[in-house]
Amino acid sequence: MRKLICLIVLGSLFPLWVNAQATYPFGTILKRVYADQGKNANNVNKPAQVAFASIQADGAWADINYEDKSTTAWAPSTHLDRISDLVYAYTTAGSTYRQNDKVYQAIVNALKLWYAKDPKSSNWWHNEISVPQKLGLLLVIMTSAAQQLPDDLRSQLIERMKRGDMISKTGANKTDIAMHYFYRALLTEDTKLLAESLTEFFKPVSLVEGEEGLQYDFSYLQHGPQLYIGGYGNVFLGGVIKIANYVAGTPYALSKEKLALLSTFYQSTYLKTFRNRYVDFNVEGRGVSRPNNLRKPSEKYRLNTMKAIDAGNASLWENERLRVDSAEGAVITPYHQHFWKGDYTIHVRPEYNFNVRINSKRTKRAEAGNNENLFGRYLSDGATNLQLNGPEYYNIMPVWEWDKIPGVTAADHAEDVKMTVNWGETGTNEFAGGVSDGVYGATAYQLDYDGVLAKKAWFFFDKEIVALGADIKSESAAPIATTINQTWLSGSVNTSAGAVKKGELKNLELPAASWVQHNGVFYYFPQQSKVTISTQLQQGNWNKINQTHSKENVAGDVFKLWIAHGAQPDTASYQYIVLPAAKNSKSVDPKTIAIVSNSTQNQVVYHEQLKILQAVFYSASTVVANGYEIKAAQPCIIMWREGKGNEKKLYVADPLQTESAIQLQFKNIKTGKSTEVEVSLPLGPYKGSSKEVVVSL
Repeated sequence: MRKLICLIVLGSLFPLWVNAQATYPFGTILKRVYADQGKNANNVNKPAQVAFASIQADGAWADINYEDKSTTAWAPSTHLDRISDLVYAYTTAGSTYRQNDKVYQAIVNALKLWYAKDPKSSNWWHNEISVPQKLGLLLVIMTSAAQQLPDDLRSQLIERMKRGDMISKTGANKTDIAMHYFYRALLTEDTKLLAESLTEFFKPVSLVEGEEGLQYDFSYLQHGPQLYIGGYGNVFLGGVIKIANYVAGTPYALSKEKLALLSTFYQSTYLKTFRNRYVDFNVEGRGVSRPNNLRKPSEKYRLNTMKAIDAGNASLWENERLRVDSAEGAVITPYHQHFWKGDYTIHVRPEYNFNVRINSKRTKRAEAGNNENLFGRYLSDGATNLQLNGPEYYNIMPVWEWDKIPGVTAADHAEDVKMTVNWGETGTNEFAGGVSDGVYGATAYQLDYDGVLAKKAWFFFDKEIVALGADIKSESAAPIATTINQTWLSGSVNTSAGAVKKGELKNLELPAASWVQHNGVFYYFPQQSKVTISTQLQQGNWNKINQTHSKENVAGDVFKLWIAHGAQPDTASYQYIVLPAAKNSKSVDPKTIAIVSNSTQNQVVYHEQLKILQAVFYSASTVVANGYEIKAAQPCIIMWREGKGNEKKLYVADPLQTESAIQLQFKNIKTGKSTEVEVSLPLGPYKGSSKEVVVSL
């Protein structure tokens, strides 16, 4: 229906495009830009009415502070938004203000005032990206108007767009600046500029090593080596898909090679962070502190565009559209990937998503900046995102207790502690990585931050995620806690020791084989554990975590579950198993899981039903599991799966990213026979990725 409306609008404007006499391919591209706006009389009249009623004779709006220099929520940008409202109303078929002379004059006056005042923010992004983009788009839309802008004003504004250097920028910033170069090329019918802008625009659709942008593991990094699959990765995707659609079928179309790279990132990385319409909070960077940012209701429209660009894979994109739009008929395939460049793990099952963010000296921690994400200091210390339906963490951030991020081991402060470094702090640990075969895997992280040390690992299967912690130490006076989850309270909370009522705070000494249940998820404790459960009301406001936003009180009931390690622990540990697919308490008895080791040297889990062994070796050490003595000569993470006969598929990764080969020895305890294996590891940009070998034992 939306496409039909756009075609009707475009058809009604066709004589105007002819009058504009735009040459090929400029006319073709201009039509697509206009059609892509999706405007109709129903959605342009009201905003235009508000803007037109309040504009002054000189083209200004009294409620806008044109001297404002703010880095975020910059007031003058509203001026351009209101001009755009008038432009759409003036050019859209069926609009009350279509070809209205007074509206035309208001547009001219407002643009003249903008040019004369030339407002500037102290944030370069507004000056070099946002303003030129907005100017460019509204000028492009005005090319469809019955009465064109005065030539001198149009020329002045096009000249004013010449801000920002697309050559020197990287990643999403490059595509953002190249976009307004592209608009300028359309407005001036400059073939050379069009070619240059599109060359630069599509340049980030390539794998980079040691730079910002799309990485060899298909994660996305921006602001240095900082995870930004959402946020800047989202901007990168949006810009490239938009422009690729505009130039499809022209000599400037995106190449097949770049389309393949774009499709892989979009489908195998970005969209895997979704559960229905909701994205993993781990991938949004400082955007996690923005209201409504985790919900992406318009993603389905971008997927429709991608389906048109990549018509050969239309069925794939249609399935993804159904999946992110919470529609019936979508197929969710089991998927597991550790991103060795981004220090991030995705684990997807039909019933749930469970993702983990870690960090190392090779990456930067989640950033604060522009007074955003002021308390996100522990977001990179093993934060776990568990979603069954999608909105489990949606807009919870103002009421979060920020030292109890899900999955994290940290000091339990009396008050939340602000971040002290802006724009990303480099990690402090060497050991961080994961092994994966695309379906199963293990991830480990040697925590060393804020005076807390720990060895943390996650072992991923179909129905279970095993979380182990060992060697937990701290000299801090504050007690240390490992948070299992902190999410919106949804329904009842039950435990093997009895129910927990809404509004309660319970400290429990749970014996081995105990469990806690909330919102369709069981948390199983194989060993005796000292846990605390809270179902209390929590309060806060967005302004506390992001000073751009409101101080209005936000409150909600929160489910919070953590393990207490006490003050100044020395070699403390924890074990818990997350069962998101368990139907009831009777199914919570994971006898199929054997926790072989949770020591200072290694952490090992064997899944008897799947016959998968996963092991993290923090140092050269030996373990005994499934009838074998396994000896690793160097730190590594391994996984083996049963093959034919005595063969096993072995997957090996180097979490330090320093070794060229790993030496392993497997000794059959029953026969005494030993097999030594030297696994040559991937090098260059693939350091840290998993190597598969077949071993005969």
